[in-house]
Amino acid sequence: MRKSFLRLAFVCTAVAIVVLSACKGGVKDADLEKTVTEKITAISSDVSDASASVKDGVVTLNGMFKDDASKAQFEATVKAIPGVKSVVNNSTVAPPPPAPAAVEVTADDPLVKGVTDATKDFPGVKADVKDGVITLTGDIKRSSLPMLMKSLNTLKPKKIENKLTIK
Repeated sequence: MRKSFLRLAFVCTAVAIVVLSACKGGVKDADLEKTVTEKITAISSDVSDASASVKDGVVTLNGMFKDDASKAQFEATVKAIPGVKSVVNNSTVAPPPPAPAAVEVTADDPLVKGVTDATKDFPGVKADVKDGVITLTGDIKRSSLPMLMKSLNTLKPKKIENKLTIK
C-alpha cells in the first residue's frame, strides 16, 4: 500500500513539473520585444520616435503616429503576436498641419488707385478693375511687360488677365 502511495505521489509530482515547465516555456519578453521592434521598423512611414517595451507579456507602445487609423491598426497588429497578453498604448497622434494662410485680396478702390499709378508710365496700356481682377488691354513693348506685371502683382489682386498686344 505504501509503495502504491509513493508511486502515485511520484507520478503526480512528475505531472506537476511537466505542466509547470510547459507554462513557463512561453514566449520570452526579449523575443516579443524584438518582434514588435521589427514591426515598428516595417511601418516607419506611419510612426516617429517609436519604441516598445515588454514585461511579463505586456507590451507598452510609445511614439507618434500620423493618424488614429494607423495607431489603432498597429495596436491590433501587436495584440495578434503570439505570446502578447495585452498592449498598453501610450503612443500619440500627430496634430494636423496648420491650414494654409488665406490669400490677401485688395479691395477694388485702393486697387484702382494702385493700378492707375502702376500703368501711368505705360501710355498704350489700359487697365480695368472689377472684383479684385485686373484686366489689361492695349499695346506694350516686350521689354516693359515684366516691369508692369511686377508692379501689378505687388498690389495683390485676385487675378491679372493679360489681354495686351506685345509689340
